[in-house]
Amino acid sequence: MKILAVRKRRRGFLLMEVVLAMMIFAVMSVGFTRALSAMRKNSRLVSEQMQIAQVVDSALTEALTLSSLEEGETLSMVGENNMEVLTVVEPLELENEEGRVLQQMFRITVIASWYKNGQQREVIAEGWRNLRLYKP
Repeated sequence: MKILAVRKRRRGFLLMEVVLAMMIFAVMSVGFTRALSAMRKNSRLVSEQMQIAQVVDSALTEALTLSSLEEGETLSMVGENNMEVLTVVEPLELENEEGRVLQQMFRITVIASWYKNGQQREVIAEGWRNLRLYKP
């Protein structure tokens, strides 16, 4: 009879071990699922930021490589999310080390703005250009 009593206890321990293992597996699965969800969310956010950076960089590069610049503003709509890209060209008055005023210097500012989740977002990029250095 002692043998039967020992077997019943082992069966009980086996069931308890399986239940404990399933609980540990469930807790780990929930944690893993949350981690994957956070990674997917971060991946989407980084991808969106890279697309915005490419739009701003492209607009700045386009303005910097024009053969002639004129003071003023240019507004354009880009992308699916109706992003407004404002390019502002303004003259700069800078002096070199000798105190001479540098001619035909321009500051080019690109401002991209859009709405996301009911909030206005904005990214700004800026560059300088000396027209005399880039004349063909």
